[in-house]
Amino acid sequence: MPSTNPNRPASPRMHSANEVRAAWIEATRLRTLPLAASGSFVTAGLAVAREAWRPQVFALMLVVSLLLQVIANFADDYGDLSHGLDDETRVGPRRGMQRGIITPAQMKRALIALCLVTFVLGCLLIAVAFLGGPAMGADAAVAAGVFVALGVAAIAAAVLYTVGPHPYGYLGLGDIMSFVFFGLVAVIAGAFLYTHEPDAAAVVAGVALGLPVAAVMNINNMRDSLADAAKGKRTLANRLYAAGARTGERQAQGRSPEEIAGLVALMERGPHADLAAFDAEVSAAGPAAVKRAQSPETLAALAGESYMRAYHLTLVYAALALFVVALFLVRGVSLLTFVRAAVVLAASYPLVNATQGVCRQLDHEKLDRFMAPTSLGTVLLAAVFALAVAIG
Repeated sequence: MPSTNPNRPASPRMHSANEVRAAWIEATRLRTLPLAASGSFVTAGLAVAREAWRPQVFALMLVVSLLLQVIANFADDYGDLSHGLDDETRVGPRRGMQRGIITPAQMKRALIALCLVTFVLGCLLIAVAFLGGPAMGADAAVAAGVFVALGVAAIAAAVLYTVGPHPYGYLGLGDIMSFVFFGLVAVIAGAFLYTHEPDAAAVVAGVALGLPVAAVMNINNMRDSLADAAKGKRTLANRLYAAGARTGERQAQGRSPEEIAGLVALMERGPHADLAAFDAEVSAAGPAAVKRAQSPETLAALAGESYMRAYHLTLVYAALALFVVALFLVRGVSLLTFVRAAVVLAASYPLVNATQGVCRQLDHEKLDRFMAPTSLGTVLLAAVFALAVAIG
């Protein structure tokens, strides 16, 4: 009798070569790779501005960054399935491991191989970076050791997000670790590999890049916030939702149903909402709509959603400000720098537009469509910043 366990992978012989290939490509999540490359773009721009750019360092840095993202994507599939999160309640398409096309053993072997290849290429990057460029003398060996440790930590962070008995992604640390490794480490350490010296502009640019990277992670976590919380996965998004919901519950205490409906209208339609028109629409929609509008649970849910979106908005707009600050740190205060800053801000339009869409979409299960625009908007912003910094 065939197994009825939905998480048990089916035999690979049941799937065609095209299905298997498509499943591995889907597991790679190609749309996430440009975002992983952003740190390489930003550091290249800084290196050109410091007259320290070397193509071999850029090429190796880019490949290592992309491989780290693929490791994180593979580990996410492996860990979520093994912890029972990729079940029938998951929002979004069924993944290859969920459908049994890729077995846990196959994914584990792929992860081990990718980690080894990434480690070797990372060591090659470090060797190339410190054998060329500005001389460091005896400090080169110490710096190389520190970078090897950073590389091991980056690989471990990519794997342990959802893999292992205590994955940090289930403790609300996923946003922070993405910010650290794909923002701070990618830019600060990357710039050091070119110049061999600390750079204040790289620190600011690293923070600036890390914030929208965390915002991309936040969209995914907002989408799955309630489902994750029900399964024990405590992301920053569902923690913010819970805090907002508690605030909404307190706001509802002691208020009449009509007053609650007024607050619901303000939460859904903004501070300039026409309350009379809202009441008329709700009344026309029937008793169920009236009950929803006057429910303390509705107010609590909307407050929870607003907390998640306020955090997301803060991440993006803080990033824009910091990219401008980093630009002035590199190029100084001049009319031309103001022009460069205007170009960078103009390039942020796709990212800002996606962010506004996230804030307007009150149904968190529909947020997935803003993932790609946010990711690509971040890449565009990083690339234009790099050009604005680099072009003399």
